[in-house]
Amino acid sequence: MEIIRLAHLDDVDALVQMRWEFSEDERRNGATRYEEFHKICSAFLIKAIYSGDWYIWVAEIDNEIVSHMYLQLIHKVPRPGKSPDPRFGYVTNVYTRPAHRNKGIGTRIHAAVEQWSKDNQAEFLLLWPSSESVAFYSRNGFVASEEAMEKHWG
Repeated sequence: MEIIRLAHLDDVDALVQMRWEFSEDERRNGATRYEEFHKICSAFLIKAIYSGDWYIWVAEIDNEIVSHMYLQLIHKVPRPGKSPDPRFGYVTNVYTRPAHRNKGIGTRIHAAVEQWSKDNQAEFLLLWPSSESVAFYSRNGFVASEEAMEKHWG
């Protein structure tokens, strides 16, 4: 049976492992060991779960997390006549284990994230898709925007 829910502290080890799996390409090119990564990523996740600005949805099947989607609330500067707490959601770290892909799990997690975002007055959701994920996000109602600009350094 599939359960979609918010992550809690008991999920940290599984989420770290999935991030490690998700980052296979970067891992190949770097010297980070799993133990070192586990320490860094666990600290991030614990802080995130407690922060009130990060929310992590997971899909669980038979007590195993098989998919996740992270949402960070980005607070905006208030404007006269607008919401007293303007914010939008940044969607990131979306991953489904290969054996569970193409079964609608990602779409169901996205629906939970979207509904939560609407219920909690987020103005919109934003993400930077990989080229492989554009079709998934398009199917789930995201559209390309030409409004954002980026500046990179280093």
